[in-house]
Amino acid sequence: MEVPGIVMTLARRVADAGGRAYVVGGWVRDHHLGLESKDADVEVHGLPEEDLERLLRRLGRVNAVGRSFGVYKLRHKGLELDVSLPRRDSKVGPGHKGIAVEGDPFMGIEEASRRRDLTLNAMLHDPLTGETLDPHGGLRDLTAGVLREVDPQTFQEDPLRALRAVQFAARFGFRLAPSLEALCRDAQLDELPAERIRGELEKLLLKAAQPGSGVLLLRSLGLADKVVPELAPTLDADMAAAVDRGAVQRDTFADAPPRLALMLGVLLHRLPPGDAELTLDRLDVHTWQRWPVRKHTLLALETLRATERWDDTTLRALADTVTLRFVLRLRHALTPAAGALQDLARAEALGVADAPLPRVLTGGDLFGMGVEPGPQMGALLAEVRKAQHAGGVTDQAAAMALVRRHLRSDAESS
Repeated sequence: MEVPGIVMTLARRVADAGGRAYVVGGWVRDHHLGLESKDADVEVHGLPEEDLERLLRRLGRVNAVGRSFGVYKLRHKGLELDVSLPRRDSKVGPGHKGIAVEGDPFMGIEEASRRRDLTLNAMLHDPLTGETLDPHGGLRDLTAGVLREVDPQTFQEDPLRALRAVQFAARFGFRLAPSLEALCRDAQLDELPAERIRGELEKLLLKAAQPGSGVLLLRSLGLADKVVPELAPTLDADMAAAVDRGAVQRDTFADAPPRLALMLGVLLHRLPPGDAELTLDRLDVHTWQRWPVRKHTLLALETLRATERWDDTTLRALADTVTLRFVLRLRHALTPAAGALQDLARAEALGVADAPLPRVLTGGDLFGMGVEPGPQMGALLAEVRKAQHAGGVTDQAAAMALVRRHLRSDAESS
């Protein structure tokens, strides 16, 4: 198990100072699953907080983002590493903010790992010996393909863990232990803010190769009724199949925002427009990375409801208001036999799959032809655009000829 060089350096320095540094959490899990993991979190045992902070500052720039509970970000040669002390969490109030955190570098690995959600996330890796420490049977559960809670009490202290269990089950193809199923059914999700719920649903929709199984879990565990009640009745086997088809189309896009919008479109396609908007409101979906996820999702669904014919004229016209590649990929996920991919190939050939046709005439051009700004100019530009959509006008010369004919006709009729 090869760890980043800075982790090995940190582990040696900590050992020299009398402590022990372990890689914890998702990195260890992903290694045993044969997956690549970008992030490696380190937990340092046996060193007082002030000694750890001094040691870290000798290795690089330190941001003590969570000094009050012993969490640091170490920057070293462009890499950022999360380093923490062992700690215990105690529920003292509602919501994820109602958790008191107490750091204790000498509590031992078994107690420190008890705060983890699932056994496969509670393993530790010693970079100096290569040993995996597994105080709660995570390797056993990982081999068996089972998700199991570390501790029922600590699991319930953060109800978001129920949604985490669902997205992990879908991502890794694991099943939930009966005890974990019961805990998830009892999760009090109403105390969670929308952004935390959305974050776990995003992971389900974006990271799972076949997220349909997670959609069915949301329904069967009663979680969908709690967070997206309008959507819950639609989450059946047909929806799960559509979601899995959507994941195939999702992966044709490189950027996360359109990937998410497409998956949301699949989930919402059975809902009336008002309920679709309400569901997005519940999840606080708006823009992501300055890309209007909400707008594209709703506009694509509206386009699919309103469009019956997908001929060349329609494709050119729709490209003025939607991104056809996105809409047609969504359409293929929903109705794979409807010829959406053939329509996408035609849109590509027409040059409108990703952007509208370039305009061949502007208001300035019309002004040069003696047309004053106003209703007449707007009507003429609309006629030119309509002719472009129909394929009858392809360049400025043809557009100007069309305008002249309209001007002559108007003059004769007056």
